[in-house]
Amino acid sequence: MNSSLRFPKGLYGITPEWSDFDRLLDAVQQACKAGLPVLQWRRKNTPFELACVQAAQVAQYCKEYGTLFVINDDWRLALEVQADAVHLGRDDGDIQSIKNTLAEKQHSLLIGMSCYNQLPLAKQAIELDIDYFAFGAVFPSSVKPDAVHAPLNLFSDAQTLFTQTPRQTMVAIGGITLDNAPAVIAAGADSIAVISGLFEQADVYNTCKAFNQLFKA
Repeated sequence: MNSSLRFPKGLYGITPEWSDFDRLLDAVQQACKAGLPVLQWRRKNTPFELACVQAAQVAQYCKEYGTLFVINDDWRLALEVQADAVHLGRDDGDIQSIKNTLAEKQHSLLIGMSCYNQLPLAKQAIELDIDYFAFGAVFPSSVKPDAVHAPLNLFSDAQTLFTQTPRQTMVAIGGITLDNAPAVIAAGADSIAVISGLFEQADVYNTCKAFNQLFKA
């Protein structure tokens, strides 16, 4: 992890909503083998009991290959499968209350927050002392076609909000591909969250390698 950031820099893979779990496991393994820094479990239609079983298998791959594992929306599931982090949106509960509950349970999770296209939410994320925040969609997204548009200048604007080191990591999400990712990185995003641009490609392993290379250029 970059010592000046609270959450890993680079590619941030997010699981697609495939019904074929074996296919998903294979794709996740390919990405982890290729050096994927972060993977998020995002399968909103999976019942909790099944998610506990499936996400635990994915967590094992992540642990084996050194990939940080994030659960979307559900801090209880994150604790259940011993994930490293949880990502929370505006409908996932009060973040300060969740932090208090985790402290009471003596559990530590890195926390990420969706800020959509709103700089004030990024300011709030910093005040809440969480670990990363995400702006998006930076480009039209096939996964969330109704998502608000987040202009790339948000990343430079957010730079003025940081008050301490290590600072929060800034994540970009929405329609990111190998072709447009360099512009997002140049705009100041520390991390790029990708679903289709990684997992819907014919060669997940080499696509992941290519994304990783963008952060070394």
